[in-house]
Amino acid sequence: MSFSWKVMSYLLVVSLPGAVLASDYKPGEVIVKYKDDVSRTRTIMTKLYDDVGVKKIRRYSGIMRGFEQYELDENVKVQDAVAELLKNDAVEYAQPNYILRTFPVNPVPYNNPRIAMPCIPGMDVPGCDPNEKIPCLVPGIPFPPGCEDSGGGNPGGDDPPSGRPALNPAPPEVNPSVEDPDISKAWGLEKIEATKAWREHMGSKDFIVADIDTGIDYNHEDLSFNLWRNPNPSDKNDVVGFNFVHNDGLPYDDNEHGTHTAGTIGATGGDGKGISGVSQRVSLMTLKFLAGDGSGTTADAIRAIDYAVAHGAKVLSNSWGGKGDDDNKALYDAIERARDKNVLFIAAAGNDGADNDGKDASYPAAFDNDNLISVAATDRSDQLAFFSNYGKKTTHLAAPGANVYSTIPGGKYASFSGTSMACPHVAGAAAMVWSKHPDWDYKHVKKVLMESVDQLPSLSGKIVTGGRLNVLKALRSME
Repeated sequence: MSFSWKVMSYLLVVSLPGAVLASDYKPGEVIVKYKDDVSRTRTIMTKLYDDVGVKKIRRYSGIMRGFEQYELDENVKVQDAVAELLKNDAVEYAQPNYILRTFPVNPVPYNNPRIAMPCIPGMDVPGCDPNEKIPCLVPGIPFPPGCEDSGGGNPGGDDPPSGRPALNPAPPEVNPSVEDPDISKAWGLEKIEATKAWREHMGSKDFIVADIDTGIDYNHEDLSFNLWRNPNPSDKNDVVGFNFVHNDGLPYDDNEHGTHTAGTIGATGGDGKGISGVSQRVSLMTLKFLAGDGSGTTADAIRAIDYAVAHGAKVLSNSWGGKGDDDNKALYDAIERARDKNVLFIAAAGNDGADNDGKDASYPAAFDNDNLISVAATDRSDQLAFFSNYGKKTTHLAAPGANVYSTIPGGKYASFSGTSMACPHVAGAAAMVWSKHPDWDYKHVKKVLMESVDQLPSLSGKIVTGGRLNVLKALRSME
């Protein structure tokens, strides 16, 4: 029985969208950064394009000025194009357009002694916890036996079958507030003491958090009130954010991942519906760069980051990444540009159960940007989740990430697991703290979040702080 379960779980997990890495970068595409002090006349650039074999060019402006994205001729290899570009005196660096993905959760290792395992009917699981549930591997299919069905639908496809819906008007605020009926299902809120913190501060609609992900169900009844509304939409009608997959202003979630992370950051609190996010009041900017299969390109991630910074977001929530992309200089520089504008970049550590201090780390979580906070995942028992990456030098703190209950498209709710679910807890906490102390800078907010954690034996020596997020303690810091 044990053998068949492990084999079947492996087959099911690797067949899920986004779980198999077909390629590390997008074939036929290159990102180029030019030096600031070098002349680039039409003659010089035409020769460069000819030498490299460029078929199509996307030029950037604003804070991305000096970048270009090439589409290469069919017979040109990415490695050859990069090598040719690096010979040119006008080029600061060139790189492949790396693929980035949401993080799938790998099969449960039942021989792992450091986690509480769920009890499964018909299986001998020593030391299992009857209160611990494992999500069904595929929504709607009750496997393994006794699993908890998320209730989600098919995460694949570019768009919902009926197309992306039009944006509904923002609903009025519920005043006086009404208790959210399912808030107890979001167990992480009590664990990080958010429920106590709300008595002192609910957050603020003036504070913008960008959820950079697969998009959001912008008409979800528990999210709509807290969505950012662009005071100056462009001709793309980017009212609640932007869709970098379809290049328009309808960033609808065709995967479920982004709506789930958004709910943890800031589902509307006290509206008498569903749950609450960590920050009960916030402005959620919706930036979709990941397609329905959970994958996206570095170029679109950079565009999303720069859009967020340019439009006033102070916290960026990023539950995605790629393994071994430590030479993704363009992504690193985008996070640096965010730092220069006093913006925090929160990143999920990854779900490989691996050490991000090592050679096979997950990025951007393992980058050393000063404004980056990398987040590991814990379970209900305050143990490091079996799937969570860690790192004594690279992973800063942990947050609830196992069986997290939050919003999904269609006005629904579901429980997902992953460091993707831990990351938005920290993003919501950062919004709470920073909105209460708007005169602080990103360094102060990061310092407070890290110094106010609850120290846990399971995290000692595993992550920088050795602790799990506590938003109440953070909120009370420096008072």
